[in-house]
Amino acid sequence: MMKLLASIVAALLCIGVLLGFAGWLHPAGDSLSLLRMPLGIACVIWALIRMRRALRLALLACGTAAALTTVPPLVAGQAGGEFTIYSKNVWFGNTSVAALARDIRDSGAEVVMLQEVSRRNNMLLGSLAAAYPHQHLCTFSGWNGIAVLSRHPFTGDTICSEQFGLAAAQIIREGQEIWVGSVHFYWPYPYGQERSRDAALEVLARLDGPIVLAGDFNMFPWAASVQQLGQAANARLAGPTRPTFVIKGVPLLLDHVLAPGGGMIERRPLLGSDHRGIYGRVHLAP
Repeated sequence: MMKLLASIVAALLCIGVLLGFAGWLHPAGDSLSLLRMPLGIACVIWALIRMRRALRLALLACGTAAALTTVPPLVAGQAGGEFTIYSKNVWFGNTSVAALARDIRDSGAEVVMLQEVSRRNNMLLGSLAAAYPHQHLCTFSGWNGIAVLSRHPFTGDTICSEQFGLAAAQIIREGQEIWVGSVHFYWPYPYGQERSRDAALEVLARLDGPIVLAGDFNMFPWAASVQQLGQAANARLAGPTRPTFVIKGVPLLLDHVLAPGGGMIERRPLLGSDHRGIYGRVHLAP
């Protein structure tokens, strides 16, 4: 009975890891990918139990696959690049707008991506108007707008995705035209994240030139939805990825930056929000 129980647990652990790679086929796979790291660790630990050799090898293979896809985003990548951005889920009820505006200005970022711009905190845009005179806001509801702010002028091309998900603007920086996009997705399946993802992908399919994306993806970096956006934008994840949101004591990796050549990111304080901000120095060349 103990051997049978060990075999059943081993099978369930491997199935859990493998289904977490199925986000390319169904959004439920992305939801399961959130457990890929703990399930991978459990696979390696369970492989130490006495059972059939084939099962132990399967557990080790699943644990290795989990490690190879979850550990790299946590490791610092290349040095920072020449283009600087600041991304922040402001939180719709934020009352520390002055402190947040000061932190954004002090960062010296060239472009700012904001999420959850609401009727309660939209004075932030006015506070930043002097430093960031070029502003594009997509208002999807009274509590959930997505914005792009820039020191550099817009070309005149700005886009709001058809559904909640992406605000994009094309800027001119040192003679180069660059698309910058602020991302905010719904929570994972079954809460509609695939609708946000598809809306963003539809916009990205129409864009030419370098694309830099940043924001609250509400998903871990190894999930298919994040990878799909990276492929559509021809952009790489900047690192190292660190938790930006904590729920019931569990740290989650939800806020990311994607750029043609990746780059280096660091976290900023909460400043009245439930998300930490991200400051990134990214590369515009692949």
